[in-house]
Amino acid sequence: MKQNYRRYFGLIGLSLALAGNAAFALAPGQKLSKSQIAEWGALPVYDIDGNRIRVIPPQYAGSQDTLLLDAQGVVGKSANEVMVSNAPADVQAVIEQTQPRPVSVKRYEATGITVSTYADFAQAVEALRALKAALPTAKVGLPVTFAEPRPY
Repeated sequence: MKQNYRRYFGLIGLSLALAGNAAFALAPGQKLSKSQIAEWGALPVYDIDGNRIRVIPPQYAGSQDTLLLDAQGVVGKSANEVMVSNAPADVQAVIEQTQPRPVSVKRYEATGITVSTYADFAQAVEALRALKAALPTAKVGLPVTFAEPRPY
């Protein structure tokens, strides 16, 4: 009889442990409590156009995206990309010559948008500032998603 109780409580404990790990999987739009955020300690902070953004430590090895927190504790996601529109024809050359150097640059002729991808979020923020200075008449932005897209 004791063995049955041990198995029963062991299975409950295992279920709770697995559920606890799954519950802390992060997704854009999720709001974290101050205690959850405090578990990471001091996080790098960036000011992007007056918005205070903190970088969450990587959740998975090899992840291409960067998870972020806004001032209210809502999780966001960045692909470490800087988008440029309304730019001169030689925008790709300007991007490739600006520090930090992008990992890749793609030009979408139909829309006139150029997207440069960087190795990490810190480089993307640095490139955002450098490209705004180098291309003062262009629209330069670093997109961050704070909600998962949902199909209609």
